[in-house]
Amino acid sequence: MELTEDYSDDELESEFFLSASKNDNLSLCSTVKDAFVAHGLAADDKIDRREQVLMFRNVEKEMEGELKRLMSEGYFDRAKAMGARLESLRSEFGGLQLKDELDRQGKQKKLFGKAQKIFNKQVKSKHDKMEDGLEKELAEQARDHAKYAAIQRQNLALEMSRIEKPRMKYSKARMEYKNAEIRLCALKQYDDAKNVRRMLKSIDAREEAAFDAEFERKLQLKVDALSKFQKEAAARHVEKESHIRWKEKRAREKEEWVGKTNLGNKTRDMEHCMTIDGKMKPELTVKPSALLAKRSGYSTSSKHRGGQLLDKVKGKSAGDAVFIESLCSIHDFQDKSLLNTTKYGDKIGWKGYESTFTQTFRPAENRLQGLGAEDCVEYEHGE
Repeated sequence: MELTEDYSDDELESEFFLSASKNDNLSLCSTVKDAFVAHGLAADDKIDRREQVLMFRNVEKEMEGELKRLMSEGYFDRAKAMGARLESLRSEFGGLQLKDELDRQGKQKKLFGKAQKIFNKQVKSKHDKMEDGLEKELAEQARDHAKYAAIQRQNLALEMSRIEKPRMKYSKARMEYKNAEIRLCALKQYDDAKNVRRMLKSIDAREEAAFDAEFERKLQLKVDALSKFQKEAAARHVEKESHIRWKEKRAREKEEWVGKTNLGNKTRDMEHCMTIDGKMKPELTVKPSALLAKRSGYSTSSKHRGGQLLDKVKGKSAGDAVFIESLCSIHDFQDKSLLNTTKYGDKIGWKGYESTFTQTFRPAENRLQGLGAEDCVEYEHGE
């Protein structure tokens, strides 16, 4: 059927849709494609369930009228063939609903697979960022620990440099030999005093060496104590790093496991709902039954898990609008002249307004240009 009028810019109303069959004999339709073409549609057009039912009822009405006429005139063989064609059409229209349901399920599965890939990519990217941030934080802690250890060593070195060596304290035997030397010198027994001085030199060397060794030993004890403390601190730091790494790793593994479990549960829910919907019998009634009616929770049903998950991973909540960039803002004209364009002002006829403005205000503007600032004030308030 050819349309004599152009309806490309108008919305097709239901009256026009139903009137398309007035010029065609719908009783001759044998397939769904014939019914589509008879109603002015292409064979591969997509229409909703209600329009499919209206189309079938329209064809059924004419075919039943033709059946009554054939039976009244005695053409029972032709009536039998037409009845078979009607049942075949009924089956095809029912299969069309099933095909639409399978297409919808396939689309949801495709959306679910796309959302699953995006989700896995987001989780991997998030975990990589967490791991990089953790390594940076641990490296910063290691630098702080090394810096603190260096400061401790510097403080100890400064403290040891300020420790003065104590006064030498000799033994009681050495002091007795010294007193004996003094008395021998007083008695003018120089040979005996010389022998005592020789013994004192040997004793002084031995006691001073022991005194110096004891002093160095005490200093080394401070160094050893700091070294032991720093080794224990380093071991505790390594254990702390290992604890933090394993803790973060277990947290990432748990998050990944929760995500996979959630996706698995959503997949089972969606497949279960799709299995139930796929076993429903087609309904060729304009008003759907309670099984096919879109109730208040239809948009949140498990059958739409693909679209729901895709919106969630993209950060779109229910009721949110999707931002679309302006065509002008996403094109860079590079200051080039726009060919074959018309100014909006010229299109709506602002030329009359421009001429009125010129006749009314241009003379006064020309007079103001020849005046100074003070004259302009006088002209504004006076003239």
